[in-house]
Amino acid sequence: MRWNDVFIGAAAASLGHAESTDQAVADGRYPEKDRDGDGYLSVRVVDHGPAVDLAVAAGRLAVDRSGHRPEEFALVTHSHVGFQGLDDFASAAHVQRRTIGGPAVATEVRQASNGGMAALELAAAYLSADPGRPAALLTTSDVFHPPAYDRWGTSGTLYGDGGTALVLSRGAGVARLLSSVSLADTSHEGLQVGDEPWTEVSGGNGWPIDTGARIAGYVRQHGEEIFIDLVRRIFDAERRTVQGALADADVDPADIAWWVFPNMGLSLTDWDARAALGVNRDRTTWPWGRRCGHLGAGDQFAALAYLLESRRVRVGDRVLVNGAGTGFTFTSAVLEIQAEPEWTISAD
Repeated sequence: MRWNDVFIGAAAASLGHAESTDQAVADGRYPEKDRDGDGYLSVRVVDHGPAVDLAVAAGRLAVDRSGHRPEEFALVTHSHVGFQGLDDFASAAHVQRRTIGGPAVATEVRQASNGGMAALELAAAYLSADPGRPAALLTTSDVFHPPAYDRWGTSGTLYGDGGTALVLSRGAGVARLLSSVSLADTSHEGLQVGDEPWTEVSGGNGWPIDTGARIAGYVRQHGEEIFIDLVRRIFDAERRTVQGALADADVDPADIAWWVFPNMGLSLTDWDARAALGVNRDRTTWPWGRRCGHLGAGDQFAALAYLLESRRVRVGDRVLVNGAGTGFTFTSAVLEIQAEPEWTISAD
């Protein structure tokens, strides 16, 4: 889809402190083979407090940077993977009250790690549907605390704690949204379920959440050869959204100054397949992402904040942003930088 008059008004993040993977290996918390195979240097960790506080902090900063008055916001979305601090809790409404207040529509947009990108496309459509809707605030937040998560025990992905925010604007902004493409392929949705029994309450199967056991259960059901089709479908969907967003923006891969992909470990990333799409690995945000870990629903918003805050993008640069969520859903978007703001660092 090609967009007109939709801009990124601001981006911001609120991340935990960095914990070194080398130290985690030395402490016996993290297998050396996983450190070497996945390439993470550190992850972001928040010691105390609910996840939603991080979204509020990032949201306040993004609103301030955008220059929009609270009453100009027509929509607030909040996306996350895990627990936000309370059960039976309307997190988007909570973020709204503590950031802009007012009558804007507040809603959660959840689709695992693709939640932030799904919110981006839905919010762009919401603003475009009515010229009287000047702005939207999009936030994410996740913390991966025990006992629910074993931060250092998930092969392929190290989880990082953080909140992120993006303001979408009509009329002007630091980046223009040129295009976006989303699609789903639920053929292997069962991978996130495996043969684990359903329960009536959260944690009914015990803690920590064991995604590895679910994957193993799925393999028991379908055989190891199922991974061939799984991998093929994942990278085919990534290819289709990337190529579709580029085509809708009338942009070639060579025109992309920066590529943003999820902060997944090297063992789960096929850089050769991406190279075939025209991706220059030296122009991706992985050197930043490997110091943060996978921020749940917020990798992409934090990466945009990082690129803008660190002055790595220039006016006229095109940036392709890609997201993927288990189940599986995929989104890619192309942006064109319109300004080089002098922002303090929140995402590094």
